[in-house]
Amino acid sequence: MELKKQTFLYYQTVLDASSAPEVTADMIVPDLYPDMADVVSATGQACVKEKALRDDRLDLTGIVKVGVLYRPEGEGGLRKLDVTIPFNHVFDGRFPNQSEAFCDVRLLEAAAKAVNPRKVSVLCKLAVRAVVHAPAEMEIPTDVSEPCEVRRQTFTAYIPTAAKSRGFTVNENVEIPASRPPVDEIVIARPNMSVTDVKTIGNKAVFKGAVTLNILYLSGGEPASAEHEFSISQIMDINGLEDGAHVDLGLRFTGIEMDIGNGLGGESRQIAVTLHFDAQAAAYMERNLEAITDLYSTSSTLNLQMEPLQLTELIERGVRKQPVRETLELDEDVRSVIDTCVTLGLITRLGDDVGCLAYINLLYTADDGTVKLLSRKAEVPAGLDIEGAHVVSHNASEVTSAPSSGSMELRFAVDFNFLATKVFKLLVVGGVSEEEPAEKPNRPSVVLRRCQEKEELWDIAKKYNTTIGELCLANGLEEGEAVPNGRLLLIPKKR
Repeated sequence: MELKKQTFLYYQTVLDASSAPEVTADMIVPDLYPDMADVVSATGQACVKEKALRDDRLDLTGIVKVGVLYRPEGEGGLRKLDVTIPFNHVFDGRFPNQSEAFCDVRLLEAAAKAVNPRKVSVLCKLAVRAVVHAPAEMEIPTDVSEPCEVRRQTFTAYIPTAAKSRGFTVNENVEIPASRPPVDEIVIARPNMSVTDVKTIGNKAVFKGAVTLNILYLSGGEPASAEHEFSISQIMDINGLEDGAHVDLGLRFTGIEMDIGNGLGGESRQIAVTLHFDAQAAAYMERNLEAITDLYSTSSTLNLQMEPLQLTELIERGVRKQPVRETLELDEDVRSVIDTCVTLGLITRLGDDVGCLAYINLLYTADDGTVKLLSRKAEVPAGLDIEGAHVVSHNASEVTSAPSSGSMELRFAVDFNFLATKVFKLLVVGGVSEEEPAEKPNRPSVVLRRCQEKEELWDIAKKYNTTIGELCLANGLEEGEAVPNGRLLLIPKKR
């Protein structure tokens, strides 16, 4: 007797790990630059440039770009230093062929200090996360080659069916508004990307996204910032993508080039931007499946090999939007806010909830005209009160800040995209073998038996080597009908 199985291809998560490395670098002030009196601020952006997935390790290589603003000795205004710090991080594991790695790196904090008037030391704290999806097979028993009594169970499983990452490049022209000063040199550009819509057509995912590009720059030695928003639309081929699939798609920044154009009267207000990013997509399907959980034969004895099947059920998916309002106390009045940066850390446990730390940096002009930096951290709980929920991605938006007397008011929102699932195990028939025909036990042709509590017709029929159909026919029952506890059943002998 042969057990027939249906094979499903899916992806399983073989690595989900994070790390918090620190990288440092020293830089000598170029000869053409004046000495440093003191460092005002350090701000930057981190990105993964290359990922190499081997059998036993994932190598991530990237860079951290930091713009350091300092006050020069004997001069007014500020000067900028560009510091680029390479990093490499390794995650160990076991990765089958055709595995797909999703990576995310965030610059949480950047600190710079003057070692001497000609040397600056920079320390960057990073958060690195890597998720590796590996192809796998799931076998579900569906039928047998010879007639016998078969018990099947139907269920709905939420199965990852595809994983793919692909790099994209977009070009955009940024116009600095007339209300802002012209650009002399760019200190740093920070793109904040989010996915607004995903549609599937065959094996293609068509996605749209929004980019908010925050640019900190110098104009006449004074710091200024500008914000530019634009949309992106791309098509991504994903092998294994099916109609009706839900696609979780995230965008990860991998590099940016910016070219300042020359304007009228020497004022530069045009910036040509080339933005590089990775789209990382995982597709999921809800499948209605049926599996054999028991079987027997009325003519022979069967040996069953039972196997556990671990599956996932979808409970809910959605977005929790958490508004944040922070009042940051100062020892002085603020004339104006120059630049506001909110960076979200990785998802972590916050008491009884999960959430993230928000790393806040505000560059401002004090009432006496001095440019200063204010740095704070704030906990942002996700507010997930659903059992089995976890955050798929999170993004900061709607960042605003305004000075008041002796304080600064900051507002922003964090969108937590979550997925709630439940893991369940099903014991199915993994193999079957048939013993030599044995003599049937000598028993009466008719047996009377009371049904015990929680006992089903299947259990009774299997025990007495008959069929559910015979039981129902002898007792005037409909197949699938529940038998009341204590009912007297007539159990005929299978001929």
